[in-house]
Amino acid sequence: MTHDASGRTRPEVGYVARYIPAYRMDIVRAAARRLEHGLVVASGNPPGGTSMESLMVSEEEEGSGALSRLDVRNTWIRGEWLHWQEMGPLFGPNGPSRVLLIEESPRTLSLPGLLRTARKRGLKTILWGHFSAIDRPLGSADWRDRRRLATARMADALLTYTDPLRDQLADLMPETPVFTARNTLNTDVLFPVGDALMEEGRSAIRTRLGLPDVPTLLFLGRMIPEKGPVRVVEVARALAQERGSAVSVVMIGDGPERSAVEAMTPHENVHVRFLGAMTDLKASAPWIAACDVLVNPGYLGLSVNHALALGVPVVAPAPTDGGVGHSPEWTYVRDAENGRFASSNSASDLANAAQEVLREQAAYQARAASFARRELRLDIMVSGIMAAIGHVAPDVSIQDVEPAA
Repeated sequence: MTHDASGRTRPEVGYVARYIPAYRMDIVRAAARRLEHGLVVASGNPPGGTSMESLMVSEEEEGSGALSRLDVRNTWIRGEWLHWQEMGPLFGPNGPSRVLLIEESPRTLSLPGLLRTARKRGLKTILWGHFSAIDRPLGSADWRDRRRLATARMADALLTYTDPLRDQLADLMPETPVFTARNTLNTDVLFPVGDALMEEGRSAIRTRLGLPDVPTLLFLGRMIPEKGPVRVVEVARALAQERGSAVSVVMIGDGPERSAVEAMTPHENVHVRFLGAMTDLKASAPWIAACDVLVNPGYLGLSVNHALALGVPVVAPAPTDGGVGHSPEWTYVRDAENGRFASSNSASDLANAAQEVLREQAAYQARAASFARRELRLDIMVSGIMAAIGHVAPDVSIQDVEPAA
């Protein structure tokens, strides 16, 4: 902590985001512990009436007083298409004194102004995000991508989610330091729960949850067209036809596509269970562990980490052109090790990939869990964040080892 002219304590680091979804809160808390609680979170609310709302937790669930918070006003334009965020509270007496860790979003029109103002006020800035669109390669000639990298060059350092993306950014922007914070969830919770569930066994879990003890596919994420939830049921039908036996589907998430999935004509050999949005990791874990494979016909994201941490292998369409078609987490899927990439997003190709996993499910399960415990731990992600902060502001107080929870 530092102090202002009146002697009041001020946090050294601020995390600035449009809004903080449930899965990010535990990461922010862990970072605050490494910073001896010298962290303030500045965020607002997601746009109303969108699937983003299903990612949020209530104030009671979040835990009052767990973090220093600055409520900043968001202005959303055309739903979630564009965004403007007020900056005033960040530079007031309760704002951070040394570093701003800022969510990198091309939709945030106020981002360049925030970076310029922070520089004038003597704050160091770290942009944290993807730096590329899902449907275009990093550094494409598209004007939107050129603008995005021009904004990134205004920061003192960049922080991204995977090592390959870090290396790509370093090649494009050699003058700007780039760090990796491997995106993940609260594995301090997930791993012990996952170990106990794997010991219990999928058949026993299914019986306990009232699920049929048959091959079970998982959909996990927002139910939006880009994720392809309707296609998951089509994959289950193709798989049931190929196997000549029943298949089950567990769908965790909510959004505008849910009604379309629920309206699909029932199939005698496909059982679908809708659970809605589940933000509590312990509550959702048995349902995920009851499944044989995560099937994601659309773009991959953090659901990869969630599934692998609980020993569930991943099936998805193969990325093109260095990852186009997915978020950076696609690089955590190792083909024929902890999942399979299908040659296309057709129901038949995805069903064939799922069938390949099912033939050796126990081996895929073990490799998925092992990979997550080796590569996707919470402490690895938080250490990446601390490395970026320590680089731009070496005098910020950072604990070497995160205290036990």
